[in-house]
Amino acid sequence: MSARKRGLHDLHRAATHVNLRMQETPMSAQVTALMRARLQNNALKQTPGTRDGLMINGGGYQGKTETACETAAEFEDFWRDLHHQLNPNAIPGTRDLFLPVAYCQTPVKATPKGLCEAILDFYGAPHAKTLRGLIRNVRDSLHAHCTTALLLDDITRLKMHREDDQDTLDLIRDLMSLNVTLVLIGVNIPAPGCCGKASRIRAPGRRCCRPSNAAEARTTRRPPRPSAAST
Repeated sequence: MSARKRGLHDLHRAATHVNLRMQETPMSAQVTALMRARLQNNALKQTPGTRDGLMINGGGYQGKTETACETAAEFEDFWRDLHHQLNPNAIPGTRDLFLPVAYCQTPVKATPKGLCEAILDFYGAPHAKTLRGLIRNVRDSLHAHCTTALLLDDITRLKMHREDDQDTLDLIRDLMSLNVTLVLIGVNIPAPGCCGKASRIRAPGRRCCRPSNAAEARTTRRPPRPSAAST
């Protein structure tokens, strides 16, 4: 081939190889099946209360986000077709904004205000000046757009030795009571810094890690017996 044809041929090959379809593995198939069932079952619930969430954990560059987003996109298509592309909670005379699935990344330095602003940026909603106003805006946006699933990526950016991060995790737990299925995605989520310090930092849907052997030994060791001289 001429230089021009070979350049076009190489460009076509490069465009093809960088846009390959995601390879399905046995683990991704299990995650997809579990996530699809959880999203659908929680969306069909009519009773108020906390919805069971999911935590997708694994190493870096293993396809966690891609698998979760692909499954959420398939669920959104199914949910839109079920409601004929219309928001079932829309108020007559107002604009119909229907977003069954919302996705955002956890801020690098997580704070309750930062997380609320990240969620509101997905909807393009205005930001209030106070934390109470931001939480109210998040609740209104989730309800107005009929959102049934909220994906929070890079959840392991939360560092539990910081008070702001603990408050952010408390806010995430409160979001579970808004009739939304919460999906947390991260690398090494069960690490001691994320959910193994105290009961207040226990992540939703997951039990905290057990303490180390040394810590257990200190808490379960019997007190020393008094010596003969002291008696």
